[in-house]
Amino acid sequence: MLFLMNDWVMQFDQKALVEDLVGFNVRDITFPQVLVLGQELYAEEPQLHLRQPAQARKLAALVMAKQPEVNAVLFVPPHQGCNPRDVTVRYCAVAFDLLAQLLKVQETQKNGAWANKEVWNKLGRRAQA
Repeated sequence: MLFLMNDWVMQFDQKALVEDLVGFNVRDITFPQVLVLGQELYAEEPQLHLRQPAQARKLAALVMAKQPEVNAVLFVPPHQGCNPRDVTVRYCAVAFDLLAQLLKVQETQKNGAWANKEVWNKLGRRAQA
């Protein structure tokens, strides 16, 4: 499984996904609550997916558990320490082949500029059309 967190593609296998959810009562949490949790985490650490990858993986696992069709999420805080409500959230389903391409580029270029260009920027243009 592949998941795009902001501009970074994460790889999951089923076992890792289950391990990342240990300790969470997934049944009692809703998808909007998962997004609020993400807002809180990104308000504290705007580069969570790079600086605290274990936390980001758990967040991604929760997203997938609550909305299996969602495989990409973007959290944009205006600055570190902001109010969590000020963190912008976007999510979508990205074709697997595009996620695989993003992973390949990520492995060679070590940055997520292409992910922003191919997913989030295009999503914004479609949403405005």
